[in-house]
Amino acid sequence: MTPVSYQVGKQTIIAPAVRYEYGYAYNIDSKKLLKLVTLNWPPYIDESLCNNGWLFQLTVKLLLQKGYGVHIEFFPWARAVRMAELGKADILFPEYFIDDTIMSENKKDKTRNELMALSSAIPGGNLSLVTLKGSDSNYDGSIESIKDQVIGVVRSYKNTPELDKLIESNKINTVVANTEFQQIHLLTSLRVNLIVADFDVLIASIEKSHASEKEKQQMKDALQPLSPPLDYKPLYYTVSKANPMWQEILADLNNEIRNMNEQGTLLSYIEEKKQQCSR
Repeated sequence: MTPVSYQVGKQTIIAPAVRYEYGYAYNIDSKKLLKLVTLNWPPYIDESLCNNGWLFQLTVKLLLQKGYGVHIEFFPWARAVRMAELGKADILFPEYFIDDTIMSENKKDKTRNELMALSSAIPGGNLSLVTLKGSDSNYDGSIESIKDQVIGVVRSYKNTPELDKLIESNKINTVVANTEFQQIHLLTSLRVNLIVADFDVLIASIEKSHASEKEKQQMKDALQPLSPPLDYKPLYYTVSKANPMWQEILADLNNEIRNMNEQGTLLSYIEEKKQQCSR
């Protein structure tokens, strides 16, 4: 079980974890126990990572400091989204920015933002088009330049507003994968010309796989992120509005994120957790 550690003043707090249902729980006796749903998404968060990843550590810390109990379970992303949108979980993370036009896939005639509320942003990464080295993509920085190519995307992920609108209107040809690792196989088997992904997640997914070291190196050597990236994507928490206390939960998360930013400790905490796992 993965403990979570953080500083309060000069005191180091180490919060132990317990197995709870099919996940991990902290401060289980709190009257404000929240259920969080997430996915295995290295290098940000993953059950196979040291400390379950920096995002896991940060998330638990933010909520424990506000007196919440935290129960986290890992699911495939589409299922995690469904649970949160249907009110079966209190918080979904990590999420990309969701604009007000994005419709729910789980509740008819409802937008995502009618069901969920986005927190303040925390650091994320670049979202890029990735191809095989040596391929001629014709990408010039615009979506228009690759509209005639077949693109691999991950089920229920939100990409950029422009790309998602083209996908939803069937104006661009896509093949849907369940994970980034499946995207890599779509690309290397030439079923798609490009995939949309955070390149760091692709590399971490290869490292996590059961492939041989030789196969891992071959996959990493084959991938090429195109420049410029589609976008820099901060990460967010989304709070289910089905929870009657959702506004208080959202305010508490935002206050903790703001405090860490103002104190200059958010980036240093993330870097500390990364360094702990690189020793």
